[in-house]
Amino acid sequence: IAIIVAGYSGFKLWKYYHAYLEDRQLYKDLRHTVLQATEEESESENKESEPVSKIKRQRRKKTENEPPFEINWRELKDINEDIIGWVYFTGLPQISYPILQAEDNEYYVHRTYDLSSSDSKAGSIFMDYRMASDFSYPYSVIYGHNVRDGSMLSDLALLKDQKLYDEEPYFWILTPNGNYRYQIFSIFQCHRSADVFQRDFDNWGKEFTNWENELKNRNSMQDDVTLEENDHVIVFSTCVPNSFDRTIVCGKYLDGELIP
Repeated sequence: IAIIVAGYSGFKLWKYYHAYLEDRQLYKDLRHTVLQATEEESESENKESEPVSKIKRQRRKKTENEPPFEINWRELKDINEDIIGWVYFTGLPQISYPILQAEDNEYYVHRTYDLSSSDSKAGSIFMDYRMASDFSYPYSVIYGHNVRDGSMLSDLALLKDQKLYDEEPYFWILTPNGNYRYQIFSIFQCHRSADVFQRDFDNWGKEFTNWENELKNRNSMQDDVTLEENDHVIVFSTCVPNSFDRTIVCGKYLDGELIP
């Protein structure tokens, strides 16, 4: 009986982690298919398991205001029309994924970008359905899982390292219409029902400016980022393990091509 129980438990454990491996391989294959990466970027991806500091040193040039790679949007759109962009964090090169958007915020929670699975543990990274798909709204919220294998948005909390935050406070949003670089101006933790997820702006004004400054006031890091009235702000949200809280990372448009 003990042998049978041990065998069954081992099988369940293998099946559990095999699901994570399948999701990781799915996204790895996608990157190889649609990204035209530099040699430096490819080397970084092969060293995902190494400490962040080593990855960062190999990717020093990625802080320049040029996109880290080009994307074959025709091929990506052929896979799924719901893919609206691609996110890449310069300080965390392992965070490099397509961004999707559906008609609600449940569809891609456990569904893969290619629709091959609707019970994926990693799911997809997706933007709140209320925001403009071309990132033209002043305020956009993007969600992603904190996965046990460290994929998706799991490593966002690493940006709480002040040195990494100071040296690599950038992420890119690449879209079919343009590539935009953002600078992180706030990192904090909040409850999953917090006002961060309830706000919606389709235009600029005093209310948005006050909200933008409120996000900055919640920052747990030291920074000197200057906010402006006509900023484009993107907020990333991911789970905090064993908690109802969320890790929040806020960035403002810095440079790149002009957002619509």
